[in-house]
Amino acid sequence: MNCEEMMQIPELSKHLKLKAGKSGLHQLVRWIYFADCLQCVKSEYRIENYIHGGEFVVLTNPSVTDDHRKLMSLIHQMCEHGITALGINEGQISEELMQYCEKKSLPLFELPEKYPLIDLSQIICRRLVLEENDRNASEQLFSSILDAEHLSRERVLAQARYLNIDLEGSFFVAEFAFESNTENGCESEDSLTVGRNVKRMIRSEFSDIIKEELLILPQAGSILALIPERESEEEIKKLLYRIADKALKEYGMLLTIGVGNSTAYLDEVRKSRNEASEAIRAAAASGAKGQVFFFKNQGIYTLLSHVYDPRILDAYMEEQIGKLRKADELNNGNLSETLENYLNCNCNAKKTAEEMFLHRNTLNYRLKKIREILDCDFEDLDTCLGLKLAFLIRRYRNTVHRAQKI
Repeated sequence: MNCEEMMQIPELSKHLKLKAGKSGLHQLVRWIYFADCLQCVKSEYRIENYIHGGEFVVLTNPSVTDDHRKLMSLIHQMCEHGITALGINEGQISEELMQYCEKKSLPLFELPEKYPLIDLSQIICRRLVLEENDRNASEQLFSSILDAEHLSRERVLAQARYLNIDLEGSFFVAEFAFESNTENGCESEDSLTVGRNVKRMIRSEFSDIIKEELLILPQAGSILALIPERESEEEIKKLLYRIADKALKEYGMLLTIGVGNSTAYLDEVRKSRNEASEAIRAAAASGAKGQVFFFKNQGIYTLLSHVYDPRILDAYMEEQIGKLRKADELNNGNLSETLENYLNCNCNAKKTAEEMFLHRNTLNYRLKKIREILDCDFEDLDTCLGLKLAFLIRRYRNTVHRAQKI
């Protein structure tokens, strides 16, 4: 439920009067928090122990609302912890507070002084609980689409319509893999909190182009989303980058987003989901820069991911560079690294020596040893292509192994 939907609840439509922050009405309400016990905790009160993001905060305690400096200081701290909206009794809202909320896109609601807060709590909590039940049902629906061997299209579509989810047309799966950005000094959050923040951002950012609910499914270390293809690839890419930038700025989260190919068939959603994961792995293997990766744009790694028997890849890699790897293991050498750099430098010895900070004679000695071990000719294009592909396979397979261990 977002703030606009909260305003439209029949029992509240006449009692919640929006005073500022209209541009933030799309933000989602996770829970309601009554900050009226501040006089009980006084200086011991720590915002982070009570505010976790997404709350509709209700402030009616006169010891706070009558003290303008204390009120503004408290609201500023709560905003830093990601509250969604603010409710204050009539007669306690200053022009400065309205300007602040307008600037922060924080919906500010005026509450009737005599309106029973217990009624407000029951109405909003009941609505949120019902939505949570629907959310659980939508996650189960997404899981069934991904896991079922034989889907009943009619049954799936009927359940989707009940949950206000549109599964007509084309759609694709995006995977949002996350990790904490410790370099920025941000405290590491538990996976549940991180996942909740990512889900909230996905729903919020897509709400402008998709009015129906999205199918979103939490995974270990990532979030899956089934997204209708309503915009061009370029617009979708901009939106996904906006989510990644917001995650880093507001929560210190590093998001890597993989996008599978679009499909109009429910039976192929699982394929799109696998492609989204492969796009992330391929980007890691290639060292690609950025945060959003489309499966179809991953070049040679897109082809490698379609080799479903990994033994074929391993056998090819062993045939091409297996002897060199064994020589390095026996002599604690770095001939494999030297050859990979040489190929990456288009077999330019001078550039390779510069890249590896080697004397030219040292490089030439290593290249001679490599030719002897592999019995190959670097002037033969097919030979160089085969060796280059072997190193690409090695990087790809190492990335897959690391992902499987997590």
